[in-house]
Amino acid sequence: MAHLEQRTRTFQNPVTTRQRIQTLQVFNGGKPCGWLGQTPSGFWFHYASNNPQQHWVSLLMPPRINFYQQSDLFPVFAQHLGASASSEADALSQLLQLNGQQLGSLSFANPDNPVVIPPLRTPPTLASGKHALIANPSTAQARRPFADTLVHHTSAWPLIQNLLHIKKQTDPNNRLHGLRWAYQALHTGQWVQHPRPDLAPYHQHLYGFEALHAVLKQNPQQFTTLTQNSNRFALVLQEVARTYCKNFSAEIDLLQHLLPYIQQSQLSAYLVYEQATAHTKPPRPKVLGIEYLPS
Repeated sequence: MAHLEQRTRTFQNPVTTRQRIQTLQVFNGGKPCGWLGQTPSGFWFHYASNNPQQHWVSLLMPPRINFYQQSDLFPVFAQHLGASASSEADALSQLLQLNGQQLGSLSFANPDNPVVIPPLRTPPTLASGKHALIANPSTAQARRPFADTLVHHTSAWPLIQNLLHIKKQTDPNNRLHGLRWAYQALHTGQWVQHPRPDLAPYHQHLYGFEALHAVLKQNPQQFTTLTQNSNRFALVLQEVARTYCKNFSAEIDLLQHLLPYIQQSQLSAYLVYEQATAHTKPPRPKVLGIEYLPS
């Protein structure tokens, strides 16, 4: 009876009906992969199984360890909140609200209220520097919609044209993964759109996508501070390329041309990777390269 009375009081006071989410189910490539939770002392992530061969949720969180715990939100999840996040106290609710608008193979669901939201067909009103994911408007309505297109504010067009010029000049044979999307960028008159850079073009699955500041275990503010020391910043990013990228010499060459844009916060850099297959030895993701997007 007391429990019923408490429920009644909660219903009668709309202010208290919105409870903070404490656990999210995490999906990797659309398949359940684990749980992300929050406690008064911080955050935890638990892989769904003890199988070390399962897909990694992050380059920093191999599944050979089944349970992770720390005071701050894990970088691979925090990267989606950005510097504008209102508070880590409500981080899981913010992640759920952004679900479907983040790049990469991870997605989230509230286990107490799972909801499938169809992708947008046209973007919302975008401020300068903002982007959104939509299902390509030219795709037939009969086809199952999928958010396959990244949309930017029209102010990004001059930068994208510059990026394409740098790509053609520095990587004329288009060997690197980075900036391939710029070849297909289109100015519609209302927005700028191009294929999402984390989508495998033939198999139509999503790649892992981690911001460089997340790989460096930094928040956006710390990363901005690092950019202010040009020499150190260049050395750190070059070391990331050497550590993760197969064609690191070519990656570093392209990176050097793009450093000024990253330092001016016009461009964001990410590591793109695909998950290991059952035959991969050792079973770790394969980094395809460094990707760049307007900030």
